[in-house]
Amino acid sequence: MRLNPNQAKVDKLMNIERLVISNSVLKALTCAAVIGSSALSFEAKASLILAGNSTANVATALTQLGVSYTNAGSSMPGSLSAGDTLILSYGGGGAPYVNYTSALNAGADIIVFGGSCDGGGFSNWVGLYINNTGNDCWHTDGKWNRLVTNNATQFMPATYAPEANPVTYHMTHLLATTNTVMLGTNDEVNNIAAFRSYTNGGSFNYLAMDAGPYGTATDITSFTTPYLRGALQAAQFGLTTVPEPGSLALVGLALAGLALGRRVQR
Repeated sequence: MRLNPNQAKVDKLMNIERLVISNSVLKALTCAAVIGSSALSFEAKASLILAGNSTANVATALTQLGVSYTNAGSSMPGSLSAGDTLILSYGGGGAPYVNYTSALNAGADIIVFGGSCDGGGFSNWVGLYINNTGNDCWHTDGKWNRLVTNNATQFMPATYAPEANPVTYHMTHLLATTNTVMLGTNDEVNNIAAFRSYTNGGSFNYLAMDAGPYGTATDITSFTTPYLRGALQAAQFGLTTVPEPGSLALVGLALAGLALGRRVQR
C-alpha cells in the first residue's frame, strides 16, 4: 500500500517532535532527581563549621535539617580550607573580622546571617564580598520578599512576615556586585539577601536579617530553616535554575497528547 506523501511528512515531523520532547523530559527529570537528593548531600565537602555570637536559631535549623557540624565558638575561624562551608550568625559586633577572599577563590563557601552596626566594621567586612550601603541599619519592616527562584531560594516562601518582628532587623542594604545574584528584598524594597559566586566553586551567601538571635519556633521552621537549606544546596551546586513542577506536568501532557495522536492515526 502506497503511503500518502503528506502523511509521511506529518509522521516525520511528529517523530522529530517526540524526540525533542523526550530529551527535554529526560533532562528535566535528571535535574529534578539531583534537586530531590541534594538535601541529603550537605556534608559532601570537607567540613561544616558554625561560628558567631548568636547561633542558637541557626543551630536549631541545622538540627531540623539533620546536618552535622562543628561549633567554632563566637569568633570567626582564622582560616578556611578550600572545601569548607562556614556558617556565621551574628546579633551584634564580631570583630576582629577575617578576610576570607583567598579561601572563597579557592573553593570555600560562607553563609552569613545578621550582623552589626558597629561603626562600619561589619558592613566594611561584608563589602569585601558584596557592595552595600554601609551602616544603614536597625530598620524593621513587614516581611521577606523572594526576588528569584533558584537553588538558594527554592524552599523559601515568596513572602514571609515573621511572627517576631525583630527578625526583620537588617544591617545594611546590598548593591550590585560582579558575579552576584540578589535573592530577596524587604518591604522597603531594599536588597537584603544575595549570593556571590567565586572561582573554583566558592560562594558567599548573605542574609542581612537577624534570624540568628530572634524568631519564634514558627519563624525558625518557616523561614530560617528553609533559607539555610537553600543556602547549603547553593553552596554545593551553585544557583542552577530549578525546574518548575508545572513545566514537568506540561511536558508530560505533551507526550501523552503525542501518544494519543499516534494511536488515533493508526
